[in-house]
Amino acid sequence: MRMITPIFGWLMPGAAATSLALLAGCASGPTLNSSWRDPEFKGPPLQKVLVIGVSRSETQRRIFEDGFAQGLRKAGSNGVASHPLLPESGVIPDARIQEAVKQAGADAVMTTRVLSREQRINVVPGAPMMGPPMGRGFHGWYGSAWMMAPPPDVIQYDVVTIETTLWDVKRDRVVWTATTQTTRVDNLPGQTEQLAALLVPKMKADGVL
Repeated sequence: MRMITPIFGWLMPGAAATSLALLAGCASGPTLNSSWRDPEFKGPPLQKVLVIGVSRSETQRRIFEDGFAQGLRKAGSNGVASHPLLPESGVIPDARIQEAVKQAGADAVMTTRVLSREQRINVVPGAPMMGPPMGRGFHGWYGSAWMMAPPPDVIQYDVVTIETTLWDVKRDRVVWTATTQTTRVDNLPGQTEQLAALLVPKMKADGVL
């Protein structure tokens, strides 16, 4: 599986090396930005998927792989977490991945990595002030209105972009890929469940699973 080696090369220092730990900061469910299916893939649908989380954190990787493999099984596909077969940390050699694929009897490998994290700020104006009461002079109203004007709410949050890719082992090619976005919360298991619930039906609808 020559094409899988570069996936783990993305773990080198830099923006593309962002850990799946960023998923642990997402507050809203993921949304699908875009997806692509290999038009040359004629099937049949892939049957058994080895799930590999690209992450510097072993804990985050295990949580993600277990959760997504469970999501695949819930949807009627056969998903296998890679960490029991590939317990090593860091960049995993291609030969070891090939060995794990054979051990699992997988005909597909699914990888997920965080592409980017963008910090955004949302300013929500305060509630509008009521008009001047009847029978009151301007000077008295202006002073009290200024003091009572509510400040705007400033909300700061992160938007995380995630890439999920499905590889056909036999052809050694990408057959499906998608990017999703989500905002940060502290619930990686729940976020993984939502991501699987979003992407697995899409892969099935596209005929790759």
